[in-house]
Amino acid sequence: MKTIKDIDRIFFFSILRKLNRFRFILIQYFYKNKLKNSIKDRNHFYSSYSQNIENDLSKLCEKHGTDKGYIDFDKKIPNQGQPLPYSLVYHNLFAHCRENIKFIFECGIGSNNEDVLSNMSSTGIPGASLRMWREYFPNAQIYGADIDKRILFEEERIKTFHVDQTNAQSVKFMWSEINKNNLDIIIDDGLHTFEAAITLFENSFENLKPDGIYIIEDV
Repeated sequence: MKTIKDIDRIFFFSILRKLNRFRFILIQYFYKNKLKNSIKDRNHFYSSYSQNIENDLSKLCEKHGTDKGYIDFDKKIPNQGQPLPYSLVYHNLFAHCRENIKFIFECGIGSNNEDVLSNMSSTGIPGASLRMWREYFPNAQIYGADIDKRILFEEERIKTFHVDQTNAQSVKFMWSEINKNNLDIIIDDGLHTFEAAITLFENSFENLKPDGIYIIEDV
């Protein structure tokens, strides 16, 4: 638990592990104001959690242009924001079972239309993290959803759907279209408000397999 208490000073990263229909474990990492620390300080801090900064997932983050991770903190990413260290946690969670993951869902494809809340700016790459997951999990079908219908797409092993995660009926309709209730991983990287996260969670958690993991990246 010491490691978790250390990490929670840097960022919010909520993990819900579904043990069965009625039980789950909630671990919260609170995202605070230290994201502007230097790369030296950040790497030193995270070394207590993961010595492997240059892991496969961080490399894929840079390759596909998602801000979920980095190798070089000073390297510009397409949305011109600061990269986040989520890939360190993800790699520690999933590196041992990459071949076994079959179904992943992520809410928040990443709109580059600036009239959309929580957009990535006009230079962002919609679907970057979905393509990253596809390469990281070679046997997985990747599902994504977003409120911006203009960025929906379909590629090999990737399908995307429209959803308004503030609307329970919209979330339920999305799941009826996906038609899967045995997800290995569900990730909320959508609107980033408490209300939206709760609505998505309450109407999505049942679609996890018994040992699946539900992740809320930040709020």
